[in-house]
Amino acid sequence: GTSRRARTRARIRQRTAPHHRTREVSCRARMMASTAPRAATATTRTMSAWRRPSTTTSSISPRARRACAARASSSNANANGNGNGSNKTLVKVCGITSVEDCAVATASGADFIGMILWPKSKRSVTEDAAKAIAARAKADGAIPIAVFVDEDAATIVRVCDAIGVDHAQLHGDGARDALEALPMRVRAVWVLNADANGKIVTKFPGDEDKLIAARQKNMSGEQGWRAAVDFVNGPRRVVDWLLIDGVNAGSGTAFDWTKLKAPRGASRKGWLLAGGLTPENVAEAIDAAHPNGVDVASGVADASGVAKDEAKIKAFVANARNGATTTA
Repeated sequence: GTSRRARTRARIRQRTAPHHRTREVSCRARMMASTAPRAATATTRTMSAWRRPSTTTSSISPRARRACAARASSSNANANGNGNGSNKTLVKVCGITSVEDCAVATASGADFIGMILWPKSKRSVTEDAAKAIAARAKADGAIPIAVFVDEDAATIVRVCDAIGVDHAQLHGDGARDALEALPMRVRAVWVLNADANGKIVTKFPGDEDKLIAARQKNMSGEQGWRAAVDFVNGPRRVVDWLLIDGVNAGSGTAFDWTKLKAPRGASRKGWLLAGGLTPENVAEAIDAAHPNGVDVASGVADASGVAKDEAKIKAFVANARNGATTTA
């Protein structure tokens, strides 16, 4: 009985097998026919995308093209160490005591205008005078900088707000000690002093021995990973500019620029060279030290030592522009 049933099933399979195979092939054919157009379309799109030429500058809007050019120019300038968006040497005329002198400096091409708010300086100005000078500097496209020597942080912030200035030059120990308490909206210019041989004899911002020792101690403990977080969230140690002057600032005494080791990485934007610069030697100083900019006060003053000499300012700016481009 079992073998008979098996033979019967075999005969049935033989009779129906061609029909099933035909139906299967037919179904497959219909499926392939229905998907072929979609596959062909996808292939065509893929090939078209692959063959499509890259976007040319002619298809980019003028506004986008200008933005790309500006970014490229800025990148090239920063790669060269300039940091100011161009290859020119920046010029700061310091010790400005009148709106008239400010106008002469900006018309000659000065980028920064320095006003001394320390009352013991022979070139100091009142807050009212500083406010007027700062307003003229900004109207002419220059950046006004308030110079402090031994003022505390509260005084520096109050004066800057009162005269409309957001750059503070920390020229003495007292003012430098105020850095950690200054808000970030007050951009700091940290002054370093170099001796006659070009050796820097003042501390850099944030490199005090006590800070380094404290950080090392914190990192050695079980919670050492927190030291980096605390360092970032701790007191301010960042300055926008460094300015290297002689030991006797404002005396017009130069130091050996050839032996000066240019500071790197200690400020956000670069550094300025000061100390004994004149229209006659500024190009030589730039060639020797390669600063981002130069600072002058007595070197462009008239016989009084206070007011500025228009011809000297023009000559100084022109010779600074003709000096070596910055590389540090």
